[in-house]
Order: sequence, then structure tokens, then C-alpha cells
Amino acid sequence: MTSIWNDDSKRNTPKQQEGVLGDDYAYRLEIEGPESPSNQSKISAAWNSVSSGGTIFDGFLLAASSEVGQSILTLPNIFSQVGFTSGLLLEFGFATMALYTNFLLVSMHAQHRHNLKANNDPKHRDPFHIVSYHEIMDALVGPWLKQISIAVVFFALLGLSTVQIIATASNCYILDDSRSKRSWALLWGSLFSFVAFVPNFRHYRMLSILGILTTTYTAWYMVFSSLADQRDPDVVYNAPESMEGFFTGFVQLLFIFGGHTSNIEVADVMDDPATYDRSYFWSYLYVFTLTMPNAVAAYYTYGQDCLYNTNSFSLFPASPYRDFGIIMMSLHQAVAFGLFAGPLFHMWEKLVGIHDKPFKMRALARLPLCGFMLLLAIAFPFFGAINAMLGAFTTSFGTFIIPCIGYNLAFQSEEGMVKKPFMRLDWIKRINWGVALFVVFGGVGAGGYTSIKNFLEQLEYFDYFAECYQC
Repeated sequence: MTSIWNDDSKRNTPKQQEGVLGDDYAYRLEIEGPESPSNQSKISAAWNSVSSGGTIFDGFLLAASSEVGQSILTLPNIFSQVGFTSGLLLEFGFATMALYTNFLLVSMHAQHRHNLKANNDPKHRDPFHIVSYHEIMDALVGPWLKQISIAVVFFALLGLSTVQIIATASNCYILDDSRSKRSWALLWGSLFSFVAFVPNFRHYRMLSILGILTTTYTAWYMVFSSLADQRDPDVVYNAPESMEGFFTGFVQLLFIFGGHTSNIEVADVMDDPATYDRSYFWSYLYVFTLTMPNAVAAYYTYGQDCLYNTNSFSLFPASPYRDFGIIMMSLHQAVAFGLFAGPLFHMWEKLVGIHDKPFKMRALARLPLCGFMLLLAIAFPFFGAINAMLGAFTTSFGTFIIPCIGYNLAFQSEEGMVKKPFMRLDWIKRINWGVALFVVFGGVGAGGYTSIKNFLEQLEYFDYFAECYQC
């Protein structure tokens, strides 16, 4: 491998192209024109060996980094809206549903790659081509689902990327309130733009490790700090206080597991994309080691005080440990920004027709998109309200509804399927319709109504471009 500037973006990078999954379909690593080790510096070779990779472990790092982030700071607030029991059940339920629908997407991705090979499609041999979510839906279902998927994925990833800037500004304001949240957003949004110079997710190994270390520290800091703090004997646990509050928390929990819109691009650069569901399974288990203790401990100690602190850092007294956690979360959000913006970069490059151009040109072309996300972050700095909106209208579709409906329409029988279902196909389809209907009524219907109402209330109270939202 060479440096990322000579990546272009996969000429000298192992890329899955063909093979057999089980006995029928595997992916062959193909390297086009690799440089001889003698022609590259030892430092460059050493750096690439530790920073780039496409193994199951790399998939786990990427999945875990995108799945857990600022959400660990909002979970106590969510529990204060839905209650202890509902919070635990919904978190476990949504996480399990997300694990299941990720399997559906990986199966469809494997089928699409197999079909490209079988049809001798030029994209199969194109070293620049990274499969996108909407391309799979177009190829396996039809152009109508492609158009829906493009809209869902675009707004989901745009919102997820923008939220990282808003959340970082909120964290840093707690650290130093001499600057407004808008000033912090401008500073961090500009720094986040440097992820435009990372070619693709194969180059995220070190960044993903950083992302996991930062969230692990922050989650366990919250647990120990909550347990060490003296619990008020009169602490109140009266959630849910209203159906509106319950469904606002409902869609915010739904939003936490909304990374599927970037999973296809992550899987596509793995050595064996069909094994990405294994990576996601390990991240699924890892997520519970952070989110469950964190939410339960904080809500146990502070109760309904969490309802008035959407950012849990506000609950804890100033200390070097808390301040270090804020710095760690800011670093994590830089990584998360890249994980969610990455697929947007690829969509943008295809839209303007430069996806096959040298990486230097593509990197510079990504910067205006970063600037647009920064503009949105300072215009609508309503972190919790945006999370609820995204959960209702993007995560609901991108993570749950579209994978279920797409899978049912793509596969009429098990014949020809390259990644076989783990139970009878007709039972899988019944489960899919059940999941889709549940999310339509709970997430899009009730959750959509409450999230729109909450967002409009925030907008009316704080107005656009609020200098210091909830200061």
C-alpha cells in the first residue's frame, strides 16, 4: 500500500471482487499494481500496516465506533422520558432489531456483488466503485425503492454528521463557557472537515480504535461518577409523564441504532463483505457493556433531574476526569463525523461525476459538503429535537423498514441466494412485515408526530442560528 494521497482510492488496496460464500460465493482479494516494498518508505509501509485494514475486527471497530457516541450522554435523559423498565426493554429490542436488519442488508449486498460478477458488469472490475445503499435497492428491487433510499440515506447521514458538530459544541461549552456554543460549533466543524482527506473506510483502523477508547472511558466515567455521587433520598422516578414524552424518548432510542445507512459502504471495503454481520454482532454485544450501565447508573442517581439535562456532562461536578471525558468525546465525534459523512462523500462524487478522478481532486470537492453541514449545525442547534426527527423519519426507514421490505421483495425463494437465511425464508418474511409495521406505527406515526411538535417548539423558542442554545 501507499500513502492515502496515492490511494486513488483503491488502486493499491485489497478489494473484494469475487469468490464463494460458503461453497458458492467468496471474495477474492485483488491488488492492482501494488508498489514494491523497496519503492516505498519503511515509515509509509509501517503506517499503512497499522492504519488500514478490512478484517472482521476492522468491521467491528467501525460498527462500534458509529453505534456508540454522543448517545451515551443522552441515554439518562431518554430514560427520564420513557422510564426504567421501558428504557431497558426498548433499548434491548431496538438493538436486536438493528442486528437482525443488518443481516438482511449484508445478505442483499452479497447478492448484489454476486450478480455484478455473474453479469460481467463493469462495476465489478472498477477499482473505484464502492457500492451504495440505494444501488442495492435499485438492482434487487427496482428504481422506486432506489429513489426512496437515496432520500432517506441522504437526510439520515446529513443529519447524523451535523449532529456530531452540535453535540461537540454542547460538550465544549460545558468545559469552557467563555465561548458561545455557536463559536464552538464553528471551530469544531472546521476541524471535522479534515476527514475529507481520508479516502475510505479501509483507512479508519486507527481512528476507529480512538473512537472506541473515547466512548469506553466516557461511559464508565459516567457509571462511577453516578455511583460515587450521593443520591438524593427524595429523588423522583416518575417517567413516563406523558405519551408525548414517551414517544419522544422512543424515537430517540430508535435513532441510536441508526447507523445502517453507512453500513453498506463499510461492508463493501471489507476483505469479505459477507462477514460484516459477524462484525456487527460483536459490536452489538459491546454496545450493551457501555449503554446499559451508563443509563441505569445515571438515572438511578439523578432521576427526573436527567429530564432537564439532555447532555449528561451537565449532571456531574467539574473535575479533571469529567473534563478529560469531554475532550475524549470531542475526539470521538470527529471520528463519527467521518463515519457518517463518508457515504455522503461517495454519493456526492458520483453525482458530480468525479468518483473515478484522482483522490486529491475528490478530497477538495468534499469540502463544500462539509461547509454545508457546518451551516446546518449553527442554524439548527437543537440536538435532542434533531435526534428525534432523524429517528422518526430516517432511522425508521433506513435501519428497519427499507431493509425488511427490500429483502422480502428481492428474494422470492432460497434458490440462487448466496447468503442463505438462518431460518425458513417464509418465516423471515413474516418477521420482516411485523418489524416494518411496528416501526411504521410506533416510529414514523406516533414518534413522527411528537418529534415534529418538539422541533417546532424548539424553533419557536430559540429561533434560527441561536448563539447559545439551552445555555
